[in-house]
Amino acid sequence: MDYRYEDYPFGEGSYEQQDVKADLEMIREDLIDELQAINQYEQHIESLESEEAVATLEHILEQEKEHVAELLRLIHALDPVQAEKLNRQIL
Repeated sequence: MDYRYEDYPFGEGSYEQQDVKADLEMIREDLIDELQAINQYEQHIESLESEEAVATLEHILEQEKEHVAELLRLIHALDPVQAEKLNRQIL
């Protein structure tokens, strides 16, 4: 499902606008958690001896990276200011 900031029907300071801000705060915290998980999995992969464990964690690591991309897309959709800044940095 695609979420866009424009789809939220609210005026300045409305309850719905506060809901979007709360949503964005939670999503950004989730993004931090995913990035920390990526760092942790990479460290563990370097330390592991078991090929099976390495393969499993590499698979999980790729999923975490996908989660980061999904959360960034969601932030991009819900926060037009952040979207503009991301677009300027990426493009």
